[in-house]
Amino acid sequence: MQGALALLALTLATHAIVLAAPGFYSNDEWQKFDHIRLHGGWDFVRDYGALRPGPEFGFPVRPLGFLQQGFAAMWMQSAPWASHLVGILNHALVALAFVWVLRRAGFASATAGLAGILFVISPLTALAAGWPAASFDQLYVLFLLLAAAAIVRVSCDGMSLPRAAWMVLATTAALLAKETAIVAPGVVLLIAYLNWAANPLRFSWRSFAMAFAAVVFPVVVYLLFRAPAIAVSFAGHADPAYTPDSGNAVDNAWHFFAFPFRLKLVEMSAAVFRSPWQPLAATAAHLLLIAALVRSFGARFGLAYAAGYFIFLLPVLMLPNPGVHCLYGAALTMSLALAAVLERSLASRRLGLATLLLAGAGALFAHDLAIQRHLYDVGGCQSRFLASVDTLLAQQAPGIVVIPEPGTSLRVAIRAVSAREAYVANGQPVVTFDAPDAQTAASPIHGAVRARMSAACVLRPEPAPAR
Repeated sequence: MQGALALLALTLATHAIVLAAPGFYSNDEWQKFDHIRLHGGWDFVRDYGALRPGPEFGFPVRPLGFLQQGFAAMWMQSAPWASHLVGILNHALVALAFVWVLRRAGFASATAGLAGILFVISPLTALAAGWPAASFDQLYVLFLLLAAAAIVRVSCDGMSLPRAAWMVLATTAALLAKETAIVAPGVVLLIAYLNWAANPLRFSWRSFAMAFAAVVFPVVVYLLFRAPAIAVSFAGHADPAYTPDSGNAVDNAWHFFAFPFRLKLVEMSAAVFRSPWQPLAATAAHLLLIAALVRSFGARFGLAYAAGYFIFLLPVLMLPNPGVHCLYGAALTMSLALAAVLERSLASRRLGLATLLLAGAGALFAHDLAIQRHLYDVGGCQSRFLASVDTLLAQQAPGIVVIPEPGTSLRVAIRAVSAREAYVANGQPVVTFDAPDAQTAASPIHGAVRARMSAACVLRPEPAPAR
């Protein structure tokens, strides 16, 4: 119990920046707030809690994730910290489940605890923990860990009907939190491989085959349910952002692999990978971790690391612009590998390697803090911008045309009001942007006030033209 409370306290302490953020990252979470405020909680539950195949696979069928988002959204305006707290507590819960699963799998308490700590402060988890709209990643990983808690024991305890039912229910919950949970059968195979790699002479596929069948059943049902939507996506008739293309896979895999050690990188985009040396240096640092793992435990575990890192990314590798929050599950693999190698190096008195690993862990935490600081800055900008918008609208302005001044965070402003029901009147957006990169074809409402947006994200109305 003391260890659990300490991990909870660490999660809260190391995410104080996110907790203090006065605003949020995007418009997705605000859309949930608008729905509840304008239509009520029960309407939100009926709308977002429904199961539908969707028009294409990019359409989110995530009732459990949406219901939790609706809960978190209730305090977005009155107490932003409370909404942020939900994501941070989610993160602590996943970390606790991770440590529990590792202990059930036979890892030493020191290794499991250190892996939990490294997971809490990993840059791969920062965006999902600090962006309420990315809480889907936290939830599906949590439910897959609950399934894994049963899977890791089948080699010792065998399969039983209650254990099979637990796996089916946990996998189903993961699928209803986020569709990325279709990787669940791969998780079973990975756990089986790790058991074989650790002790090939005593390994038996029989119990893992039954576990695989229990996990694959809800995945097959889910895919059949969404088969029409999947067909539309692969036919190229879906939203371009969710249309898969095998040509994206290699670049995305490299970007995801290099990301942990790109210490100033806070979002994933092609532009930031144009540097001639930083991506290569980050890739080399990650490869050094794998090399240390192979040296300490053997090549089989190096292969398991690669599989474990990318298994959670397989559903998004072919998408045009997958986000950093998709790395949340990969943080489990990286944190366990770093903890295991660090513990082994200290036990064998390889102090040089231990020092290098500790420096790497410190760099990863610095990266985590950089992402949190970015979330804080974006939240502050968004908060000031929305306050200015609401003030102008309260002064009877029928609409607002935003004119960005040099150095403004235009993207933050656009994402703050885009597709939000609260900022639409008679089918038209109330807030439009007079900028070439605004990416909106909306015409301003007649009589709209023109206002300049400063670098501080505050709107200043322009004087009305003299008549």
